Amino acid sequence: MSFVKWNATIQAAVRAGGGSRFSLGCMTSQSALIASEGYGRLAREFIPESHRGLPMVRILLPMWGDHDGSTVRWSEYVALDEELASLDWWDVVERNAEERPEIRDLVSCRGELDAATVEGLSEAVGDAELMSLRWMGYAGNPFTNDPVRVFGNDFFPAVLRRDDLLVGERVPEFAWDEDGTIAWGTHLYPDSLILAGDIARVRRVHADPRLDTIVVRPDEDVLPPSSGD
Repeated sequence: MSFVKWNATIQAAVRAGGGSRFSLGCMTSQSALIASEGYGRLAREFIPESHRGLPMVRILLPMWGDHDGSTVRWSEYVALDEELASLDWWDVVERNAEERPEIRDLVSCRGELDAATVEGLSEAVGDAELMSLRWMGYAGNPFTNDPVRVFGNDFFPAVLRRDDLLVGERVPEFAWDEDGTIAWGTHLYPDSLILAGDIARVRRVHADPRLDTIVVRPDEDVLPPSSGD
């Protein structure tokens, strides 16, 4: 099912009151716990207030080879266990460009998921049902007259389950569950995500060899502007 058809189906189910634990009112009230205007800086500001007490990691999305479309992980250029979660891709480039100039040819995935990230993120979601927000400015994304506003941008709300994370599709910029066990948030055209979760879930994500991650200090680490924007 295409993303547009999937969203239309979900929205029809929500309006009918079936097939989902979320109501449109719940969607709006939860997202209101992220600033509607301004600009996110600290990592925790990308997570709803209801989930900010949870442990957090930053998931670094793979870069793409400029010519062949291959995926290249940040960990091929830096030792992530020695880095802070505020790590900026352009800093990684500058550190490596002299000895490994091919790094300058890498480009951000801009939020489009590769197979390994889909597998890892899907397992992190598990059986949870999430509310998600996707920016309405992307070509092909659906439109609504009643968008959810976050950081000055308009987003389309829809329910998200693990099977809705697809290779080649953009990850929703924001997602959270009603039970307060998992959430994530990021910039537009993202090169990474801030993921918050219960401690067992975050430990699994941090240990997952399919994902590049760094533990977040929520009140100190920032989420740098995306290298894809």
